[in-house]
Amino acid sequence: MDKRHYIHCLGGRLGGDADTAAADVDDIVTALRADTRGHLILYFHGGLVTRKAGLEIAERLTPLCLGGGHPVFYVWESGAWETIRKNLLELAEEPVFKQLLRKLLEYTSNRIDGVSAARSIVPGNVDPQKVKEAVDKFFANPSKQTVPYRDLEAAAKGGAARSSAISVDEAEIQADLQSDVEFAQALATLPELKPSTRSALGGAVVAERRSPFSEAVADKVSEGPGARGIVTWFKVAMMVKDILVNVLRRHGSSRDHGLYATVVEEIVREVKLGGSGLNEWGKALQWNRMKQDTMDAFGPDENVHAGTALLARLKRAVDDGYALRRISLIGHSTGAIYIAHWLDMAKALLLPPAQFDVLLAPAITYQRFDECLTCHQTRIGHFRMFCMRDALERDDQVWGEDGELEAQHDGRRFIYPSSLLYLVSGIHESTGQGGDLKDAPDMPLLGMERFHALREMCTN
Repeated sequence: MDKRHYIHCLGGRLGGDADTAAADVDDIVTALRADTRGHLILYFHGGLVTRKAGLEIAERLTPLCLGGGHPVFYVWESGAWETIRKNLLELAEEPVFKQLLRKLLEYTSNRIDGVSAARSIVPGNVDPQKVKEAVDKFFANPSKQTVPYRDLEAAAKGGAARSSAISVDEAEIQADLQSDVEFAQALATLPELKPSTRSALGGAVVAERRSPFSEAVADKVSEGPGARGIVTWFKVAMMVKDILVNVLRRHGSSRDHGLYATVVEEIVREVKLGGSGLNEWGKALQWNRMKQDTMDAFGPDENVHAGTALLARLKRAVDDGYALRRISLIGHSTGAIYIAHWLDMAKALLLPPAQFDVLLAPAITYQRFDECLTCHQTRIGHFRMFCMRDALERDDQVWGEDGELEAQHDGRRFIYPSSLLYLVSGIHESTGQGGDLKDAPDMPLLGMERFHALREMCTN
């Protein structure tokens, strides 16, 4: 791949283990200046893309772009995404997660009516054994086809589902959980339990599960802060109740992502919160760290920061008389956030008449995009957006193919059933600024059709 057509960076930086150095960016701008058309085409891929895949995209699209201008592909890698992926995939190996999933699918489907696989589900008439069989089948043979209740279409919306949320009784939940042997045995795997507590919960000898997720759960259900030794059933029931209420409220307000996905999202959201903020497991899932990697590309050093490196050299070329008339910014998924930062930096460095054409399939919030348009509308000549139909978005597995993970056939990838945009919207986004961040489920993202169809969500 010709290095005059891509910039590879790690955490927003050039050099080190990145393929591209500052001298390579000099060569890129030299090649651009030799092109009298004055049209720079920049492409920013999404956050799930590896270096290998990013270069393959660049190699495939470069011939298509050369007829219209000089293409440069930002191939960027984020360590934050690897951390997020690792922590979510490990849910498939967590005994407590499996049992929380089972009980919450049971409790939710018992309170909403709907249709799953053309089979009616009647509230109050759900067989717990059937739910258990569906969950066991999924964990024994994870695949898109075995995801439990993946296709459930809930009929209970609005007042009916909200009424179900209000009527949830933690005492009833506690009694049911305490009588559930499998659930108790899963709790017995939590770390740092007293031998008597582990024995009482597990009956037989069970292995301790020490992981960021299990430690976070242990902190939530233990007798007191920093006292993981004893599990308190009341706290277990309250945690399950809180998750259930949130699932039902989202169903009631049409803010759900389907039964299975919503239950997974709400388990994650509940467990990642500890005390007044995020616990260590929750901090590892912060999407803001991913955004920071895109922002770090626009730091002050033009020989280190990958975005600044190109912009500073473009400025010098323009100041020296190069007629840069048009810049096309093409971004897929998280690449849209990169473009927003690029436009912010370009406002100061690249003065008119250079105009920007923006093409997006964006994983960016409405709020951030509104800020971007408000600030740069006079410089944006054309804008076009591409989205998936919602049915396809829901069915677009975030880790979709064998080989995307380290193991060629890794069943853990089915733990979340929908696209990256659904995952970000359901789990990762927050409202507020700085240390005043508030978790926000079903955050409206510009590239999701559901928020264009339900516009009242975005006007409140």
